[in-house]
Amino acid sequence: MERRIRKVHELPVLGWKEHVELPDWGLRLRGKLDTGARSSALHVASFEEGHREGEADDAVTIVRFDVVLGPKRAPRRHTIEAPLTGHKRVRDTRARTEVRPVVRARIVCGPVDTEADITLTDRTGMNFRMLLGRLTLEGRALVDPAHGYLVTGPRTRSER
Repeated sequence: MERRIRKVHELPVLGWKEHVELPDWGLRLRGKLDTGARSSALHVASFEEGHREGEADDAVTIVRFDVVLGPKRAPRRHTIEAPLTGHKRVRDTRARTEVRPVVRARIVCGPVDTEADITLTDRTGMNFRMLLGRLTLEGRALVDPAHGYLVTGPRTRSER
């Protein structure tokens, strides 16, 4: 995959937090843009790996996972099924190593529209259900750590 490196003045500036869309899955959620994290991560309530028969009798490994959005008093559960691209060894926020399943998805955050790997993990207790790491943002955007919602605006009442 060829990366096109643009000059700094050509890159959009995003806030440290923005709304993130995963349009192929019909999801929109708040995300933290974390240049200290290498990979992107999505909070899932549960996941299970399995196989689906593909063309020419090739089995495709898939992962089915639940993304819970909305307020705690009225959560909305979204069940997603996606091809498993592999597993990745990642250090969590407490510096503990864990192996996470990886899926590939289209990610839209303001002017950034890209396909990227996303690790699936339990982010219970974290303020953001989605984390965009530096590999997803590299060469596509700059992050202003002093401001949030620079391009996607704060959430509306109906999103809360």
